[in-house]
Amino acid sequence: MNQLTKRLFMFLCVSLLAFSPSVLAQADMFEGRPTFSEGTDLGYYIWKEGDKWKVRWTTRGPMRHFTGSVVAEGGELHDLKRIDLEEERRVLYPGRAPNVWVGPHGRTHVGGGRAPVVVEHKEDIIKKDGDKTIVFAAKTRNDLDGFDFKPDKKVRSLRFVLEIEGRQMPMRVEVGKNNQKLATLPFEVKIQ
Repeated sequence: MNQLTKRLFMFLCVSLLAFSPSVLAQADMFEGRPTFSEGTDLGYYIWKEGDKWKVRWTTRGPMRHFTGSVVAEGGELHDLKRIDLEEERRVLYPGRAPNVWVGPHGRTHVGGGRAPVVVEHKEDIIKKDGDKTIVFAAKTRNDLDGFDFKPDKKVRSLRFVLEIEGRQMPMRVEVGKNNQKLATLPFEVKIQ
């Protein structure tokens, strides 16, 4: 190989490592809760408290669809706890008992009243897919959703894939107490 070809080859190798779609991050940058406001900020917020990892997303304005996954390499994920401030079943309007009265001829009459109006949120999914993967798909509006989990001692790294409305938006992801933004998605966090 001539000198120009060698330099071009080295540039491509370094570029691939530096700009690969899975950027390696160190776990210490995730320590502490980032600052954000529920229902007014838009994006993902990820942090670590001890051995527990926390993933949250919040929106402002219209309903948005958040999807993604967390995959462990080398070990398993445990203690998945869903954080959902929207109630799964919420009564919008309480029912009203019917009016019952006795007419002039001793006949009982029933009238009026209505059943309660109830809305249910069943489209949100936050679940484990095997021992090494958490997958989620949730629709959120002016609210906060998310989950907590613990990787076991054998986990070497965690790979996060995060999308909003089917698109990767790295500038909408903040991690750790310093609200550090990531350059690219998906990203991988080296734990060991």
